Amino acid sequence: MPKFILTRLLAASITIAAFSPLHAQTSGGAPNMAQMGNQVASFSGSMHAAAEVCGGYTKDQLAEMKAKQKQQMTQMGLTAEEFDTAFNAGKKKTDERWDAMSKTEQKSACEELRQQMSQAFNGLIK
Repeated sequence: MPKFILTRLLAASITIAAFSPLHAQTSGGAPNMAQMGNQVASFSGSMHAAAEVCGGYTKDQLAEMKAKQKQQMTQMGLTAEEFDTAFNAGKKKTDERWDAMSKTEQKSACEELRQQMSQAFNGLIK
């Protein structure tokens, strides 16, 4: 189960990295912009849940990151309410997955997530 979560989180992070420049080039938004925005907000909630379990961030840092993500998503056309709904859904789903893991599985999943994210971003994340 941990590999499944980590693989999806990694794939989503790569999608976000690839999507950002694409959005910058479009004006008025593509028809599926709202769907993409919801997916990004849901992913943000998932990563927030993972960060709470894995550590490395204070509650203030997590709140600041969420606020910045919300601002970015509203600039892309998502309403604040849509962001909150998608963020909370992603967080809840990931919280439930983490809760189903033992402490040992959580620790292993956190380490694997750190390694995969570090590799994906050429060592920028440690």
